[in-house]
Amino acid sequence: MRTSCRRHQGRSWRSQKQHQVVAPLHFFSSTSDDEQPPEDSSTIIQGPSLLTMTGVHRPSPSLFYLPGLRSLPFWTAPESDGKHSSQNRQHRIAFNDSTVTAAVEFVESNFESIRAEYFSSVLGQGIDTDPHNNNVRKPLEPDYDVASKGGEHADDALHSGAWDWHSYILNGEKNERFKERCPKTAAVIDELDREKMLFRTPFSFCFFSTLHGNSSIQAHSGPMNLRLRMHLPLVVPPSDSSSSTDGKEQTNHLARPTTGIKVADQARQWREGKALVLDDSYVHEVWNDNESARVLLLLDLWHPDVRREEREKIEAMFVYAKEKGWIGNKRPNNN
Repeated sequence: MRTSCRRHQGRSWRSQKQHQVVAPLHFFSSTSDDEQPPEDSSTIIQGPSLLTMTGVHRPSPSLFYLPGLRSLPFWTAPESDGKHSSQNRQHRIAFNDSTVTAAVEFVESNFESIRAEYFSSVLGQGIDTDPHNNNVRKPLEPDYDVASKGGEHADDALHSGAWDWHSYILNGEKNERFKERCPKTAAVIDELDREKMLFRTPFSFCFFSTLHGNSSIQAHSGPMNLRLRMHLPLVVPPSDSSSSTDGKEQTNHLARPTTGIKVADQARQWREGKALVLDDSYVHEVWNDNESARVLLLLDLWHPDVRREEREKIEAMFVYAKEKGWIGNKRPNNN
């Protein structure tokens, strides 16, 4: 994948045989005449025009787009308690993708351990509270300010209510304090990393996501289509009596459960211990109209259609952009 930070005037990306990452013009600054961008960078396209707002839900990432990737709002089928549940499990993952299936099954198999660590490390259950005991450990504190400026999720109009993060991976960086307090959860994520499934860029996240009662995250789209996002629900408030229990409400475009997520025109509920995988480059929103909190482990996976050699080049592209100060908090290197 050889691309350039400069304007791409001679050819459109449609004529290229290899994937190229498409970025909006404002993201990558033009390099000086005596400075050559690295091979692994983004092409800024001058044309063709992009057709949007057709009334059909399609991926609409805010920053990057890699052509040619399969896309669906959800990559996991709705859960069902019906008589065909065993058959549904056989066709649970979109396209029967083996990589996504392996990741889902592995994370779900560790549900009890992950949930227990959330209760002990975040809620403080089972922790010695004797003030005379010098070994008392305080529960983990939220580590991301969703109201801060400049972050992927920072938008004053995006959130209402309270949304807490307890992060293992924040903007691509691992938190050793989390690993110390939640070693089993960290080990699960590290195993996905070793298997090259875990998305590793400054836009990768893994955290306990606690959406408190009467809170919501308004409709928005993620920055790129390079990742799939997995939710492992740990605590889900009970649904109201108006929602059915056979899974039908999850595919009804008009129904809205009391606590749920909507991607494109599909609304779903979470079920404790059952992973949900979505493509967050579609417009999506989340809400919790209950009084109690909804808790899940959120983590990002590489889209399975992005090849390993492409992933290496994309990662190198982001390293270059971060060193230039175009993303993250690092100031540009003007030397």
